Amino acid sequence: MLGVLFDLGLDFDQFQAELEKLNVSGYHLTLEKTTRSAIGGQLFGVVLDDAHHHADESLTAQEVEAHDHHHHDDDQLAEHDHHHDHLAEHDHHHDDLAATPHHHHGRNLQEIETIINNSNLSQSVKIQALGVFNEIAQAEAHVHQLSLDDIHFHEVGALDSIVDIVGFFVGLEMMGIDGIISGTLVDGSGTIEVAHGTMPVPVPAVMQMRQNSEVPVRQRTDIHTELVTPTGFAIAKLAFDSFGPIPDDMQVQKVGYGFGTRDTGHLNGLRGLLLTPMASQKEVHSTSDEIVEIHANVDDQSGEGLGYAIERLMTAGAYDAYFTPIFMKKNRPAYQVTVITASAKLQAMVDLLMTHTTTFGVRWANMKRATLPRTFKTVTTAFGEVTLKIGTFNGQQKVTVEYDSAAALADSHHVSLDAVRRAALLAYDKEDGMN
Repeated sequence: MLGVLFDLGLDFDQFQAELEKLNVSGYHLTLEKTTRSAIGGQLFGVVLDDAHHHADESLTAQEVEAHDHHHHDDDQLAEHDHHHDHLAEHDHHHDDLAATPHHHHGRNLQEIETIINNSNLSQSVKIQALGVFNEIAQAEAHVHQLSLDDIHFHEVGALDSIVDIVGFFVGLEMMGIDGIISGTLVDGSGTIEVAHGTMPVPVPAVMQMRQNSEVPVRQRTDIHTELVTPTGFAIAKLAFDSFGPIPDDMQVQKVGYGFGTRDTGHLNGLRGLLLTPMASQKEVHSTSDEIVEIHANVDDQSGEGLGYAIERLMTAGAYDAYFTPIFMKKNRPAYQVTVITASAKLQAMVDLLMTHTTTFGVRWANMKRATLPRTFKTVTTAFGEVTLKIGTFNGQQKVTVEYDSAAALADSHHVSLDAVRRAALLAYDKEDGMN
């Protein structure tokens, strides 16, 4: 998964610097540009220092076997060409986390929580990473019929996994990725041999996490090994927003590939697509068109629920959606929800308002609007490529910087949004002056 992020543009040096905020040592990171099945991508690795390997020498052969079993990577990209994310087409995840009951060389959940909570990482990264570890620990505790305190993670494996799991959420934050859509997860079948004996596939911890989960999973009967691991499933369950194909209103901005090292006889890779809303990137050559303005009054819904409704409306392709404070009958403070959309999307927007707000009625009016013809241009700055929107009126140009591309660069380079905007406009002025 991190290989995918690096292939999509995550800066490796800045990532390493950000990960130092975790305040753990005993490892170093590797990144290699390579090919699998004639496809170029990135191979990311976490390499443990010798001192941390020696600390594990007292493990029994069975315990080492249990640890090694979980040091494998993802598999099977080929059958998922039709599924994508804002971040990644998610097939499988590797898992460096092996829970071992009564193992005295490992950290338990509380110790891992202390490491993450005492770090200098953002609160968002902490919460998401802790959620994944807790999900795995809960599942392992149930499977082994132990308390959470009795579940210990291998010392070496835990260090790998802390870096992997925390690093994934660090990468998302640095790239400004605000949502993930995934395809159906695909697991193998049959059984696998581990220190505790023969385990069925899906492995017990994954099957436990699938209880009351809406994550879709199908099994391939031609692959007789585990393809969905506890770490991978926990991330999918907690961090992925939805499952399905690319939304109609999203545009593929970039494609990346991340590879694993395990040989399963199949392509061991993960494809990620960086998506942007299509409406904001659409060239417009007309000067007028017809739209629909939809209204709904709401006086009994939480701010979180209303915010979620706006997100769903915008994701579905609304031109704009916003709230206006109003007073309703009996002097009740309320909000009027306004949606501006194309006529063809009227019914879809009405359905979303009825589903995601508490309103009992929706009204709309057909309108005409005047628009500036617009085109889009990409300029290169010291921070990376930025998209500009260019409108033309009476022979004059209006140039604005597209927020999403500028915000992602501001986050990844730790600079202000205005700094990226100024650099983009300066680059455009230079190019325009040369033409």
